[in-house]
Amino acid sequence: MLSLRIDQFEFDDPGSEESIEIDLARQSKFPNPDVVTFITSTVGVQVATTLPEPKPFYFVSDRSRVSKYIKRFANIEIPLHADWLTHQLTADSWDQTHLVISAPGIFIRYQWSTSA
Repeated sequence: MLSLRIDQFEFDDPGSEESIEIDLARQSKFPNPDVVTFITSTVGVQVATTLPEPKPFYFVSDRSRVSKYIKRFANIEIPLHADWLTHQLTADSWDQTHLVISAPGIFIRYQWSTSA
């Protein structure tokens, strides 16, 4: 697994107080055969056992920013029209986005927040 932590000083405006956590793991027999196992290892058992239903990535309201930042910081291209199953772990909010995306052959956990 690869984990990235991006602080406010990596953004164009550090005063925005943005931060991002990105976890990436290949889908494989071990240790991440499915999205539930990946979520358990990155977020915890409680979240993994109460997952919301997945929706296609193109239904994510913040998908433009998510795609832009994952490309910028993890160098992974996510097309805005991708139908990759996405679990939204937090409710829609202006100051926080927390998702797990099941891309072809890889799981991506993305958590963006701002305290500004």
